[in-house]
Amino acid sequence: MLCLSSSQLIVILAVLACAFAEQNAIALERLHNAHGLTVSGLSSGAYMAVQMHVSHSASINGSAIFAGGPWYCAESNLEYATHKCMDQTLGPPETAKLVALTTTDAAAGLIDNPLNLKNSRVYLFSGRDDTVVDQRVMKALQSYYMSFIPNNANIQSDFNVDAEHCMPTENYGEECQTLSSPYIGKCGFDGAGKALQHIYGDLTPPTGKAIAANLFAFDQTPFFINNGLSSIGDIGYIYIPTACQTRGAASCRLHMSFHGCEQNLELIGNAYAAHSGYNEWAEVNNIVVLYPYARVSKVDPYNPKGCWDWWAYTGFEYGVKSGVQIRFAWSLAQTVLGM
Repeated sequence: MLCLSSSQLIVILAVLACAFAEQNAIALERLHNAHGLTVSGLSSGAYMAVQMHVSHSASINGSAIFAGGPWYCAESNLEYATHKCMDQTLGPPETAKLVALTTTDAAAGLIDNPLNLKNSRVYLFSGRDDTVVDQRVMKALQSYYMSFIPNNANIQSDFNVDAEHCMPTENYGEECQTLSSPYIGKCGFDGAGKALQHIYGDLTPPTGKAIAANLFAFDQTPFFINNGLSSIGDIGYIYIPTACQTRGAASCRLHMSFHGCEQNLELIGNAYAAHSGYNEWAEVNNIVVLYPYARVSKVDPYNPKGCWDWWAYTGFEYGVKSGVQIRFAWSLAQTVLGM
């Protein structure tokens, strides 16, 4: 008899789920009733969400950041990424320097004018027990956003939840104070709900679970750019609420959420897309949720954990409009919105 550990079984099931998704992936198409764009992410996905928000601030009017940091925090330096933007061995992120860089890059046309950020609504979450991204990094992000958003009420933070490094949910995942895959925590705290309510204002609370059949795998390969270094996976996911699936039906908003490191399909299947908590709120509030997926780099050792790029493994332009992953994610949003 073949005996497998639970971790081995999870990997096997994730690989099988990936293969099934690839066979059944839809083509990403325009949703004629979709409009607007907001973003969110966890960990490396949080950094990616900030990069998207700052780069395309003329089109993105809200973000929700779980355990991330300021735009260009790592300054294209892996040592800074680890010891300024995760722990504090080399001191905190240099917020004033990054604010100045934002203005300089905008003047050069590399990103949108940061004045567009002034009316954005931003939600920030950092668990008190996070041992991966120090809370002081998130507080630096808060200061960074406050430099461009004069109304402090537009920035909401939750820094007092006893949570490890995870996406906090009401009742899915590992125990909240445990650092463990799939990095989705059973915290008795609805992080996605808190985020979406702040970004969009009053929303209808969900009365039940999301509809599993409304979560579709889609083919990311038509959007590849230099895939050898870009670390973009073959498959992404999109949650399309029932009311948003009929042309000319309800008006639906678009939200894009980025997973964190070691949350790629090969390791945990589509757990982030299926269980991070956004879909329940999306279903009853007509919000389409787009989940791009990264993968472990095909060219080692650039990205061994399947992270989104926030330290320059795809090149120095990783955080601006011309960055490989920014271009990829933006093209997904343009496709859905028909831009």
